Amino acid sequence: MSAVVGPAGLERRVLGVEEFGELVPISRFGGQGRAYRPSVVPAGLGSGPVVVKLYRRSPPAGADRVLVEMVAWSHLLDADLRRALDRTAAWPLAVVRHGSIAAGIVMRDVSGRFSAPFVMPSGRREPVLLTLEHLLGSDSFLQTRGLGVRLDTFTRAEVAERICDALAFLHRHAIVASDIAPNNLLVAFGVGDEPEVCFIDCDSMVFHGRQALVSVQTGDWDIPPAFGEPPSTRAADAYKLGLVILRLFARSHDARAAGPFMQHVPAELRGLLARALAPDAVNRPPAGEWQRALRGLLAEGRLNERYPGPAPARMVVRAAPRVAPAAPGVVRAAPGVVRAAPAVAGAAPAVGAALPAAHSVAVPAARSAAAPARAVGPRPIVPTAWSGSQVSGAAWLRRAVAVAWVVAGAAVLVLLLSRLFAAAIPTVPSDGGAGVGSQLGPGVTSPYDYQYYPRSRAVPGFVP
Repeated sequence: MSAVVGPAGLERRVLGVEEFGELVPISRFGGQGRAYRPSVVPAGLGSGPVVVKLYRRSPPAGADRVLVEMVAWSHLLDADLRRALDRTAAWPLAVVRHGSIAAGIVMRDVSGRFSAPFVMPSGRREPVLLTLEHLLGSDSFLQTRGLGVRLDTFTRAEVAERICDALAFLHRHAIVASDIAPNNLLVAFGVGDEPEVCFIDCDSMVFHGRQALVSVQTGDWDIPPAFGEPPSTRAADAYKLGLVILRLFARSHDARAAGPFMQHVPAELRGLLARALAPDAVNRPPAGEWQRALRGLLAEGRLNERYPGPAPARMVVRAAPRVAPAAPGVVRAAPGVVRAAPAVAGAAPAVGAALPAAHSVAVPAARSAAAPARAVGPRPIVPTAWSGSQVSGAAWLRRAVAVAWVVAGAAVLVLLLSRLFAAAIPTVPSDGGAGVGSQLGPGVTSPYDYQYYPRSRAVPGFVP
């Protein structure tokens, strides 16, 4: 593969996809492409693991030139700025080509920094890339996933300050993030350190006024259509940064208006938030102004006391409804079960105490005001108005209906299985298979061979 045409020392910034060996997918297809882990890391990409991102379709004309310029710019930075860029973004290291077409990019693998061992509902721990999406819910979400990080107001302010710092770095170098969204922002919590953030999908950013890929806006994170402004400007970034900060403090995934959540936003940030979400693009605060305000709040150190965040929904216990008393002689302890009332008047409490306690029902605290909680204890046996024959008849009818459903379900299942088995067995022609190869493909002499017939391998995830 030829070297990049440009200043001296920029060799090996364009690589062929075949140079990476076998590509193992490590993500699902996104809006633009899919990430793969290569089996071979070509020389010239530096130390450390890398990730190859291949596009779903060919990028627009001229995209490869913009991508090459992005790669070349990063390698011309001095050492300090290069380290700052590596902390801030998963910037392209090289352009990947398939023939003469730009097929994707190579990025530094940042999963080691931003992967967290989540406790799944099954109890098993699995590594998950921690993104901004995981920080927009309740304060205890990460704790329930076994990370030991409480998302209180102070922690949210720290994350917001880091995001502002990263965006300010990009803006100082004439780069517009454009698609600021939860899944494009990775977050990490170090032990005793402030959080880290990192932008990904940098190939879709606006670099020095030009963009390699077509702009893609994440739903619920786009500029309101009524504003009538393009998404690829610093003013658009400023609006989306306001959404990030609002939703962090509001503990919300979709808040747009600050009004309903203003009590959870520190007073020192409310004026900035109002300007950021306004249609007046000129007066939106830049990332640096946000960062200075957040640093002042963090230095004060009383954020959690002043803004403890929304209280979690309290759950109260409400007793199950009582059964209205009716004619003596018959009692119903449970559906479908009939017991005769004891003949001795004093025996009822003893029998009631032997029954299981009533099932409790959890309801939100807001509903408990209308229906105060009642103590749950053993439910006494209460006579009902049904006679023994009526209850027995109803129970018999329920059992008959249940049996009928079971029989019908079994019949349908047997029919489906028989059809599946019939469809799975191929039919061999009477000539013993002669002529089948011409129908199924070259070299295939039997319909049983087709599932093992080798097919040519194309570049995974890329359609030229």
